This record gives sequence, structure tokens and C-alpha cells, in this order.
Amino acid sequence: MLVPFEAGIATGGERAPIPGYVCLVARRHVVEPFELPPVELEQFWQEAMTVGRALHKLFAPPKINYEIHGNSMPHLHMHIYPRSADDPYVGRSIDWHASFERSESDLARIRTAIERESAADARNQLRN
Repeated sequence: MLVPFEAGIATGGERAPIPGYVCLVARRHVVEPFELPPVELEQFWQEAMTVGRALHKLFAPPKINYEIHGNSMPHLHMHIYPRSADDPYVGRSIDWHASFERSESDLARIRTAIERESAADARNQLRN
């Protein structure tokens, strides 16, 4: 899956730690969000919120977790997890060793939801 944005790229593969997982990777190489120029920093956060809204509409989770680490890959990226009341990690952190298989159809549904939400954001910006 690949959804290009201005400041980042939303991506995720066939194997994921949770069914609705998406990773937003910054286009510019920085380690910390504060290293982005102000316009790109705002775009990156807005893009993360676009992905979050899309996943919320698609999966209706009680909570979406947003995580930025960088210990193993020193390039800005945000893990976005729509958590569910019955996911295998209730009450604890995501275990990267356990993973879900996602079909091309699953990935297409996520991609379409993100593209739809991105288009809605663009329309709203034109109105304002």
C-alpha cells in the first residue's frame, strides 16, 4: 500500500502487527519531527491526522495509537494503530513478533479510505 502525501508517504504491507496498521514515513530525511521546516511539520501532522480519521472511519476503533520511535531506523516515521477492544494486545504494547496477514483487498480498502479522507481534507481547505 502506498498513499503519497506532501510531507510523507503512508505505507503498510501484507504482514502487520495489527490489521489496520499504517506507517507514515517523512519524505525529508530527519530524525526528529522538530527538524522539519515549519510548513512540512504542519503537513506531516495533518497527514497523520488524515490517516487516523480514515482508519477510524474504516475500523471504528475505540482508540487509535500514534507512535514515533526511531531507535532502529533513524528516519522520522509514525506508526498508526487502530486498536480494538478484542485485539491481542489489550492492556499492553503492540508485539511486533506477532503479525496479521492482510490481503490485497484489505490493503486496497485501507488505501481507498485514506485517499477518500485526503480528498475530503482538500475540499475542506478550498472552502476555508
